Amino acid sequence: MSDQTGIQAVEEKAFACPCGNVASCGQSADGDIETTIDSAPGGCDIGPTLPDATGETRTEFGDIKAQVPETDSPDEILQRANSREWENAFALCSGGKDSTAALHYAYHNAAFPLDGIIFIDTNIGLHENKEYVQQLGDKFDLPVYVADTRNKADRYRERIEKYGFAGPTRQSHRFEYICNKEKPLQKFLTGFEGQSLLISGATRQESDARYEAVSADGIEEDGTRTFVSPLARWTQSDVDEYLSEQGVEISEVTELLESSGDCLCGAFADRYLELTQLRDHYRYLHTYIQSLEARVIDAARNDELLKDSYKEFVLWGHGSMTDPELDQAIDSREGEDMMLCRSCEPALPGLSGGDMYQTLTERALRDESISLPDTETAFRDEFDVTQAIPDDTDEHPLTAIRKAYNALEEVADRLGFGNIDEMVAEQYSDEKVIRQYIDEKHPDIPTGKREELVGALSEKIA
Repeated sequence: MSDQTGIQAVEEKAFACPCGNVASCGQSADGDIETTIDSAPGGCDIGPTLPDATGETRTEFGDIKAQVPETDSPDEILQRANSREWENAFALCSGGKDSTAALHYAYHNAAFPLDGIIFIDTNIGLHENKEYVQQLGDKFDLPVYVADTRNKADRYRERIEKYGFAGPTRQSHRFEYICNKEKPLQKFLTGFEGQSLLISGATRQESDARYEAVSADGIEEDGTRTFVSPLARWTQSDVDEYLSEQGVEISEVTELLESSGDCLCGAFADRYLELTQLRDHYRYLHTYIQSLEARVIDAARNDELLKDSYKEFVLWGHGSMTDPELDQAIDSREGEDMMLCRSCEPALPGLSGGDMYQTLTERALRDESISLPDTETAFRDEFDVTQAIPDDTDEHPLTAIRKAYNALEEVADRLGFGNIDEMVAEQYSDEKVIRQYIDEKHPDIPTGKREELVGALSEKIA
């Protein structure tokens, strides 16, 4: 293969839809988004589509930022919003810096009062975000509404067992945004009559996509919703400076993760960095992602994903892995062959053996020394802790896992340990592991032989 051909293949893969198509996927004749499996011949069945950008004729418009008028100031945007017709005014707040700054600015500077704050619960975000937004509501004496109602088919956990995890494409990210945020917001606002004015923290400088999406006057109308972005012209340094000058305490999540952490769908995630951060600071969500991986891997092994190509999407944040790394972790062959690894080299250069795998499910995919039963639920039975949650509970699995970790932290603290890991390490010993292994593999072994085997195995691993 020539260098040019190789480059072209990489480029095509980078812009491919998660369904595997490089060309755009189907839309209906009137422009509505098709979400059915038979949306178009050879098209994508995973939801929203992007305009066709694969035609031979391209029109170059130059730098879009050089052609769009200068963005209005925050006060001008809020004044223009006040002149519109609307019945309710809410601030959308995820707990991140931008939306918090927009909420604070509108509360103190708008000529109209806010009727409340809306937090959209994506069901794949940190609970600490919701708690932070609720604290902001208490501070401003505003009610906090949680938008979290969505159809079962749109729930994150349900979708990934059909499509796999989201990839690093606009198509994939847009689908996640619509299911995780857009639809719950739509359902919530149906409970209010008339036009709703929604204060957003969107800034044009956040990215090229944002620059195109946010208008110069900071106002966008969409049916019964009017989105107002008062900080549209601000840069991130402007937001940071404003929060600092006003003495606004940012959330702990933002300080630790440098992101809002309200939606961790994995579309543009850095697998190594973000899973490491979650493992270090928010173990319950790291564990939940691992449990989801176990379910998706089993779905792939059982041919339950909607397309065979989706078997490449069984790891969260897979888009940040290079082709060799992804090939290492996942073999595209069907059934139990998915468990075979091509190589046991570390996924990233310079990492020690203990840091090779970001989740136990990834390790099981790569390491052929790990033996799992040949059953339809092998990975779920081994790595999905949500299996232990009673079926009759109304709690979301993420909530239950967080409570469990909080309880373990309290136990570790009472026993004088710094954290859960220290407590577990204290209880661990090679002999305990060996005896457990013997009990499982040789339950009927005589006592004398058992002790001989314990001694022999202890010498072997010493």
